[in-house]
Amino acid sequence: MESKDFAEIKAMHVTAFDEVMKEKLIPIIGSEVASTVQKTVATLKLQRETFGRDMTGLDKSQKGLFVDTVRASVGFAVREKANEALIGEQDNRGGYLVSREIADAIMRIAASVGTIMNQAAKWDMTSDELAVPNYTGAFLTGAYLGVDAPGPVTGIAFGQAQLIAKKWQLAFVVGNDLLADANVDVADWLLALGGEALANMIDYQGFVGGANGASGGDPFLGILNYPTSTTIQPNDTNVNKVYLGGSSTSGSTTFSKFAVMDDSSAMIGSLEESLLDGAAFYMNRTLWAKLRTNKDTAGNYILPYAGWAKPEPAMENHAGGGPIKPAGEILGYPVYTNRWMPAVGASSVNGFSDAASNPCVLFGNMRAFAFGDKGEMRVAQFESGSFGGKEVALADQRGIVYKHRHALTLTLPRAFVVASTSAS
Repeated sequence: MESKDFAEIKAMHVTAFDEVMKEKLIPIIGSEVASTVQKTVATLKLQRETFGRDMTGLDKSQKGLFVDTVRASVGFAVREKANEALIGEQDNRGGYLVSREIADAIMRIAASVGTIMNQAAKWDMTSDELAVPNYTGAFLTGAYLGVDAPGPVTGIAFGQAQLIAKKWQLAFVVGNDLLADANVDVADWLLALGGEALANMIDYQGFVGGANGASGGDPFLGILNYPTSTTIQPNDTNVNKVYLGGSSTSGSTTFSKFAVMDDSSAMIGSLEESLLDGAAFYMNRTLWAKLRTNKDTAGNYILPYAGWAKPEPAMENHAGGGPIKPAGEILGYPVYTNRWMPAVGASSVNGFSDAASNPCVLFGNMRAFAFGDKGEMRVAQFESGSFGGKEVALADQRGIVYKHRHALTLTLPRAFVVASTSAS
């Protein structure tokens, strides 16, 4: 058989496997998530074909052994801690852990699909808590000296933000027939599932986690739920806040009232110049779709369209953008869309509604948000037990559980500004 024919048959097999894997997972994780994971798997394959290896950094042998680990909980990809008691909340105790190589592979995938994992400052944690310094004083100017007089001493005020690790878990089931062979295709799906889920949860916690979160009792406080202040002061420890239309009584009580030129300019003006380098806008894709139809006072679309473009457009659209690739830009700053940001027409979705006194757009520098990586990741498989109300043993399936410990905190609240609808 010619190599070309063999390659085509192999490609057909891979495609068929991916479709089967997707269909098997849809009842568990939903069609939208399954499609997103399949896209990540396709990216891994494209990277291997183009560069000889993918973003995980793992070779075929390591991926095969990882599947062995999932199937049997022994082998290359696990190491045993000193104490076998399964108490993962304590540093010196715990069960079987995925090797650092596998954990890093999943983290790299998460960073390729999640906004915060991709853009936030990373801190390695060797213990459950880590104090992260943050500057809380005003910008420094120094002083001029007088004649034969000592100069003043400027005190540099550093605050402290605390990273406290919490345990995240992902549990799902996979048919034993799909785990029959320890191959790269299975490993791609298992790694992508872990990375996608981790990125989604971290984005949710980073943007909207907190008292208003849909799940309640979220372990971390999201930027939108962080205390806000309409008064911008040098030592203000709150997130900056601006109202659509310029005041709390402007009548801009829905997200669609966001004026690209006016409200975006107010948000940019709320941040110090030193924070603007690397700053970006964050919003839901439904709101970005609305803003792309904004018009200027002459009735012209601000966004260039239909082959017509201004010499220096104030707003641009980039096809295919999203969580890690800009969907466009406003006044020179990139726009990232994220599913967890408040959506147009939402009614108490993730704790926020498209109504009066609700946040809709975030602008700021994500480097002021810290992600603490505890490093440890555990994977376990269960041949029996109830997963989603179903006994996996009777369904010829296997339960897979990922566990990872990490921490999130906002180290410099003044690096962000939230645009909110007016109260009336």
